[in-house]
Amino acid sequence: MKKTLILLLCLVLLTSASACGKLQVNKERLEELLEIMDLETFLQTVDLPDNFSIGFNAADVKSVDSAKIYKAVPLELDANEVAEKLLKREIVSTKVYAEGPWFETGDETFKEYLCVYDGGKSFGVDSGVVGGLVYSVVINGELIDSKQGMLIAGDPGPPDSIAQEWGYNLKSDYASFADLSFMTYKDALAAVEELLYDTLGFPELEVAEAYSMDLETMLKHYELYVESRSDFGGEKAEEITLTKDDECYVFFFRQVIDGIPLANVRWQKVTIGMKVAPAPSVKVYYTRDGVRGISAGGLYDIIEGGEDKPLISGAAALKKVIDDYSKVFLENQTRVIAMELCYVGVMAQDGYELIPAWIFCIAEATKVKDPVDGTENSYDSYSYYVVNAITGDRIE
Repeated sequence: MKKTLILLLCLVLLTSASACGKLQVNKERLEELLEIMDLETFLQTVDLPDNFSIGFNAADVKSVDSAKIYKAVPLELDANEVAEKLLKREIVSTKVYAEGPWFETGDETFKEYLCVYDGGKSFGVDSGVVGGLVYSVVINGELIDSKQGMLIAGDPGPPDSIAQEWGYNLKSDYASFADLSFMTYKDALAAVEELLYDTLGFPELEVAEAYSMDLETMLKHYELYVESRSDFGGEKAEEITLTKDDECYVFFFRQVIDGIPLANVRWQKVTIGMKVAPAPSVKVYYTRDGVRGISAGGLYDIIEGGEDKPLISGAAALKKVIDDYSKVFLENQTRVIAMELCYVGVMAQDGYELIPAWIFCIAEATKVKDPVDGTENSYDSYSYYVVNAITGDRIE
């Protein structure tokens, strides 16, 4: 009933009769109305440009009325302290790389590698690799990234070109939050969170994506991997053996501030030499042997917060996207597949600013002709449209 009343109000306020009998939009009233209109109602009133569509459920989009702008610097971890708490075996070798201090433990049956990012400080350079670490366990010579990691994409976000064309690393083939044979999802997540918070001292995180890599799906992906090698001139696929013991959980975490997640995808178009604020992300592999791999980077340490500022509504932000796409000729099918209120990092003096923003993931269908057999394939290319949730301006 409430939605119906708002919809009727839209029709009354958005239009007024002119002398020539045409309907004109009252822009001032439109801006006021957008702030009280929910997304579902807005999408019932708006005209979309040709070849442009909405591919997300508006009812799932969460919003808040206000948020702060924060100042932040990269999270600094004490390398020796992390090594002491995280490593299970005695350290046999240490080195310093451009990314930061590096440690090696164990023997041929069980070996650990750890690098704690310090931005190149200990090496005497500016590497730009900050706010995290990389940790891996090698058991009997097997590294998880060269086995299970080959059968699932290693980054959060929509499927890459490999997943779309060959499918052997497609994340969505795996169930999310499902139990595996060696441990329940709930217990595995609890063990991982205890390590991240209590042992490593990471800031507040939330699960952005989670996948339960079961044996059946991994075997199917390996078959697809073998088939894909024929597309590379008959290159022989690496032979691997998969059993129930190889089942594992993959967690993608993202940092959270005031209940709002930080964007963990690369939303900016980066050119050579361009410095951008990192997109914080944490990936963890968990198997029957415990944590087998951690890849964390771009985490922030909050140093100062401003006052709460009112945010534009989701409807107002989406209207900006639609208006911009209405100005161009869209040759290919273009879909807004996701919309979310997040914090994004931007460069600032002596660090970064974290700004609340509406992030839209845009999928554009692209057709590519095979130069060999002339067949035409279609895949999605992805980009992000980001709107400052305070000012309403696009962040580029």
